[in-house]
Amino acid sequence: MPDNRYNQNRQQDEGQARVNNGLSSTVKGIIAIMLTLLVVIIVIMIFAKSLFINDNTEPKKTGVITSTEYIPPVTTTTSTASETTTTKKTSKEEDEYDDPYDDDDEDQQGTVSCISAVYLHPEPTSSSENLLTIPAGAECKYFRNENGWYYVEYNGTQGYAWNTFFSAPVT
Repeated sequence: MPDNRYNQNRQQDEGQARVNNGLSSTVKGIIAIMLTLLVVIIVIMIFAKSLFINDNTEPKKTGVITSTEYIPPVTTTTSTASETTTTKKTSKEEDEYDDPYDDDDEDQQGTVSCISAVYLHPEPTSSSENLLTIPAGAECKYFRNENGWYYVEYNGTQGYAWNTFFSAPVT
């Protein structure tokens, strides 16, 4: 009987050794890597919406308009039969353009033509609000260039627009 128990224990030990020796360390490593990748994929799938999908439905203002549709400026003409008189400006009078930099002689006033539609901003930065959109082909009164921002007037509204959207100023 003791031999019988010894044989049973030995057979169990040999069976266990076969199971342990049946998988090499390389296969065990590959299985561990696969399980790790599976866990990572499951975690990514759980958080994929917050990681990769943008729920922001409000469009961002960029300052660049992709539309090429020309919208001509609205002009009104009035004709009167009265005489036109010209007066020379001898003192600092308010003219029709309220330019805060009238005293600056370094920049000349003139006109510029809008090459591509662009936003008009109250400050020389694209992060400021958009006053209006200047369409492609529109003529604007040009006052000055401030570090690449043209200070212009379009349809009675003055503001800043990036210079690459305009032709060179004509004085």
